Amino acid sequence: MKRRPWKSSLTAIMLGAMIVQGGTAAWAAEPSTPTVAAPSVNYGLTSDIRAAVKSVAVTPTASGTQVAVTVRLYNGGATPNRVPEHELRVQNTDGLTYTLKPSASNKASLQPKEITELVYLASIDSKEIGTIAGLSFVNVDVYSYPKVETTLLTMPANNVWYGGTGSAAMQSIASSQWGQAFTIPGVNSGLTYTTVESSIQNTATGRVAVVTLLATNPGAGRETVPAFRVDVQSEQKNFEGKRTEVAPVILGAGEKAYIHYAIPVDSSVSLTNLLVLSTDTFVPKEGGAATDLATAKLAIQWPKEQGNVAATTYTIGQPIAFDPLTKVIDKSAQVSLMELHVHDNAGDGYKTAVAKFKVTNTGTTPIATPAFLSELVDKQGVSYQGARQTNVTSMMNPGLSYVVSYSYIVPQSEDSDSFALNLLDAQAAAPYTTTIAALKTDVQTEGSSSTISLYPFDVTFNDITTNMQYAAGAYTYRLKLDLTITQKENVVVDNNFSKLRFEVVDGLGRVVGSKDAALTGVNKLTSGKTSLDASSVSADQFTSPYTVNVYETVDTPTGTAKRLVKVIK
Repeated sequence: MKRRPWKSSLTAIMLGAMIVQGGTAAWAAEPSTPTVAAPSVNYGLTSDIRAAVKSVAVTPTASGTQVAVTVRLYNGGATPNRVPEHELRVQNTDGLTYTLKPSASNKASLQPKEITELVYLASIDSKEIGTIAGLSFVNVDVYSYPKVETTLLTMPANNVWYGGTGSAAMQSIASSQWGQAFTIPGVNSGLTYTTVESSIQNTATGRVAVVTLLATNPGAGRETVPAFRVDVQSEQKNFEGKRTEVAPVILGAGEKAYIHYAIPVDSSVSLTNLLVLSTDTFVPKEGGAATDLATAKLAIQWPKEQGNVAATTYTIGQPIAFDPLTKVIDKSAQVSLMELHVHDNAGDGYKTAVAKFKVTNTGTTPIATPAFLSELVDKQGVSYQGARQTNVTSMMNPGLSYVVSYSYIVPQSEDSDSFALNLLDAQAAAPYTTTIAALKTDVQTEGSSSTISLYPFDVTFNDITTNMQYAAGAYTYRLKLDLTITQKENVVVDNNFSKLRFEVVDGLGRVVGSKDAALTGVNKLTSGKTSLDASSVSADQFTSPYTVNVYETVDTPTGTAKRLVKVIK
């Protein structure tokens, strides 16, 4: 049978090689040449209808083998054309033939220039199907005796997917490297994709592998991301994924967008491959539930390191470069990390890290305060989830900056002097997270000077004294402070801002009095001399000398986080 290519108007089927951004970071990538499937070879079924093989899958089942085939048809004529009456049969290399059942959803006719896909399925009680060599459309005239069979079209079966985890299964499909752009063989789409991030996330129901793909439309028209599936694979098992986006993802010419897949995996499993699979649905004519079919088209080696978004060296106070495709950060919002400290919590058994961000509205209208999450990752790859301060201003006015703090509980053994700080989007792949910025920065050390930084405040302790009094069986303590407080301009602070906590510690290391003081509000600390009454604890003795520990405290959903900023003896 003579073959010729699809008509030029069907540019979506002709998948050409294109340059796509892909590399170490989802939003700042190196150019790469995509892994591109050759255009589907098509054959004449009638004078107007062309046929091509989309997918062939041979999958083992509990009782035998399932054979699934999807064929794409195109009506190149100027009038509607009926699909010829036919059976679909597959032949193996030993000459055996198997007849597949058509899906009830298969179309019987095509409008001019219309493309459709016909789905076929057979469940065979045998595990010895062999290697599929080709498939045929056969017209069977059951009204003739003996019946007359006419072969309408025979096509070779290339790139058959033999479901499984072995090397033979992998050799039957194309392969690609992580971060390299690719197209999906056999799928009627001109879009290209790049793997940009993977992570293993723990949930209440178990571990989930979360994969992010960057979809790019290099064409001249709008196109919808087709239905396809992404699975992951270990040496012994396949794990089925599901796209987190429910609504269709539509890309205009030159547009890019992320799509995400969540894949539940077993505990402590070692993943080897990412599988990209085309999907179809078979509807039995005799009734019953529809069957979802999936055919692996591409295998991508699972990355050795999670995250895949390289942390860039960052200087405290500089604007953070976010993924430009994120919707969590408004285009008018400028975010800078102003402080990162780690300190011991005496008596609590752990350390606390505190990161403080300045968020500025550089636009001309109010915008929502960015609701990103964060995590710290040490040099060994151990990550610590951040807790955002409990109350945050919901809207930001133009020309002003606002302060948002995050705290991290880390073990006493954590001694890293630098961390990767990942800022996360909890909306794009909800309920899972994706990375929108990754910074590598050093931990700041508390200075020995009399001035401490509590951005946007600088507090200088000119003098501090402690007086003890005893009355009614309890000791009370009065702190006399002489402070100089300055504040950066155009930085808004309100009652949500962190506070100072003064703890009086006696010679035995016991906290014998404490007092919280705000830097905002009616009774805020001000420059000059002031006195604070520390709350007392019942004790029948005390031991001098006294030490005053000064903490910055932040209210978070997990409790009050403390940062030791100064020790006064």
